[in-house]
Amino acid sequence: MSSSFLVTLPDGSQRQVPAGTSPMDIAKSIGTRLAEDAVVARVNGELWDMTRPLESDATVDILTSRNEEALEVYRHSTAHLLAAAVLELYPETKLGIGPPIKDGFYYDFLRETPFTPEDLEKIEKKMVEIRDRGLTYDRIVVEKAAGLEKYRGLNESMKCELIEERAGDTFTEYTLGPKFIDFCRGPHVPSTRRLKAFKLLSIAGAYWKGDEHRHQMQRIYGTAWFTQKDLDDHLHKLEEARKRDHRVVGRQLDLI
Repeated sequence: MSSSFLVTLPDGSQRQVPAGTSPMDIAKSIGTRLAEDAVVARVNGELWDMTRPLESDATVDILTSRNEEALEVYRHSTAHLLAAAVLELYPETKLGIGPPIKDGFYYDFLRETPFTPEDLEKIEKKMVEIRDRGLTYDRIVVEKAAGLEKYRGLNESMKCELIEERAGDTFTEYTLGPKFIDFCRGPHVPSTRRLKAFKLLSIAGAYWKGDEHRHQMQRIYGTAWFTQKDLDDHLHKLEEARKRDHRVVGRQLDLI
């Protein structure tokens, strides 16, 4: 294996870096401000964890809060934070999937007891508490057979199903602190401290994989933004939209 790699930056400049160098190391060498705002990297066209070492010569672009792809990664990481909070509060819960979506994210959970609006408040507070611990999103490459054995031991049958369907000989998982682990392609933000502004919005029902013959899941929706101002603006727009809907319904019912 090479002892160094050639890195090409977006401006066309090149630098030789030692093996083991990560995009975060490169960002720090460019400037403290860039490193502080870095969310994720694009390495040879692929989204890449900031802390994941380079594996070859590469073109490297550091994505910050000004980038839409970075916001999607940010929201995916917030979905993992939600799942970690739910498992700390309700450890009997089983995990479904938790992707980023337009303006936010969701995570599907299997739990006999229905979540309530009061539960959402507790979960959001726990998310803030976990966020403030500054936990890192650590990527682990796992052999498929060993990984399946581990998730079966955790009684995470839905994760086993996903691994059987999607994984090759190996797959990646991400940890968040000593207890939370999830089968996931990633990438993620470097640390929970990057997640500045988020809000849980609602609870809905969903079938596992959209199949009405499968598990009835509970889906928690949330939204996440790079700044509190962006979050407040989005929540204001949602509230205004609700008011308009109520007025329309009222006129239809001759109530207004």
